[in-house]
Amino acid sequence: MTARLDLVRLLSNIPLPEQNLAGIAAGVILQRIAPRPLVPASGPPSILLRLAGGASLASGVALILWAWHAARSTRLATPDGLVTSGPYGLSRNPMYMRWALVHLGVGLLRNDAWTTAALPVASAAVHREVLREEALLEATFPAEFSRYRQSVHRYGPHLRARFPAALPLRPRR
Repeated sequence: MTARLDLVRLLSNIPLPEQNLAGIAAGVILQRIAPRPLVPASGPPSILLRLAGGASLASGVALILWAWHAARSTRLATPDGLVTSGPYGLSRNPMYMRWALVHLGVGLLRNDAWTTAALPVASAAVHREVLREEALLEATFPAEFSRYRQSVHRYGPHLRARFPAALPLRPRR
């Protein structure tokens, strides 16, 4: 019974952002009704587009799995603590960001302008959800979330914080 409860908790931690899923579905439907390819269907641009789409999709799925693994010990819908390790040490919202990669990958792989064009709309809707979730975390864990917010960006890593003196700038003579 405990293994089943652990599996249910683990499965419940996979966010399926309705915004991205709706954007992908709308794009697929619109592409059937009024096809709009991103590039001509054959030739080098199409091959490069599909390679980029495959890379985006694969990296998005891999990073979602990494974030899912990092959050395995808590229930993300009603957390009893902040998850700050793994990809959560680089981004406060790694799963949402990786779903954007999946969304982009689907659009590029399908050579589908509609699905690709739906990504900014879906991303804006996801951003509103992120703001709501962060307000809830701030209310639930005020001190911890304040420190976390100061040390980890909402959507991507602090490159300057990770590599502060990597490339010192020197004036030209």
